[in-house]
Amino acid sequence: MLLTANWRDWYHFRHQQECFKSGAGFEDYVSLVLGRFHDDFVNPDPSGTLGDGGCDGLAESGTLFYACYGQRPARSAERELAAKIGSDFARGLSQWDSFHTWKFVTNAPVGPESLKVLTGLQQAHILGTERPLTIRLVKSEDLWVEVVGTFETSILNEIFPGAPGTANVELADLLPLLDALDSSSVVVESGGDVRPVPATKMDFNALPAASRLEFNAGRLLAPRIDRWYEESSDPSLYDAHGERFRALYQEARSVTEVPAEILERLYVSVAGANFRMDGKRANAAFAVVSYFFDSCHIFKTPPEENPEVTLEVPDVATH
Repeated sequence: MLLTANWRDWYHFRHQQECFKSGAGFEDYVSLVLGRFHDDFVNPDPSGTLGDGGCDGLAESGTLFYACYGQRPARSAERELAAKIGSDFARGLSQWDSFHTWKFVTNAPVGPESLKVLTGLQQAHILGTERPLTIRLVKSEDLWVEVVGTFETSILNEIFPGAPGTANVELADLLPLLDALDSSSVVVESGGDVRPVPATKMDFNALPAASRLEFNAGRLLAPRIDRWYEESSDPSLYDAHGERFRALYQEARSVTEVPAEILERLYVSVAGANFRMDGKRANAAFAVVSYFFDSCHIFKTPPEENPEVTLEVPDVATH
């Protein structure tokens, strides 16, 4: 599924939202993403008086040990965090002998007391000691850089449903067409009849120069759109999209009569918010909207172009 260029920013924002959670909310999120990151990640269930042994997850055949702490609102948060680092490490060290890397994942502010405890543990387990260990602090941004930000889009969609480019797209079944138009190739097809958008219709609807440039760029992909509809297994798809474009145009006209603003709403309906952050996706949106503009599904048709036909899109009352 083609996503807008702001997908990474959006997923990062969703990650930050999860990291604002306190206590178990944050800890559950960490367990979820680590489970996607490691194919052998296991978070042990507490067992009676043994508890979980200070362990919030093992991975890499037990050699990587995770402890996790979601901040709790408290006046003594720094001292609580420092104590938590020390106690979790001590419990893990005493009950698990397989790990050689210990990571403490937290969204809590890390102050001087916590760092003193952490560096003290690192120095006590440097190379040459009885049990040398790699001890690391993983904060919220580290979790993004090292784990969440490395995921494929399919995994990110499972963790954060509603990605940009799929949410609020009125014509969801046009997304495959946008995918088809989003090509790494910049070669313009020459097999079709690529004409500039008729100036008479652009003039008649008072479209600004910027919109004309967008349409003329987008129409270079018209042959590919023709072929996509011809190869569709649904022969009624083009007509269905045409009707939906008419409805979307009318909805936009009910909000604004400024042509550029109407077009922007149509672009967003097709390609999603912030589509302009991706040049290829933007051009795909221009291509699709100009395609239906030129086929007389949206905006007014100048009477001299087809004098026997009235305006194909009924105008709305002027406010």
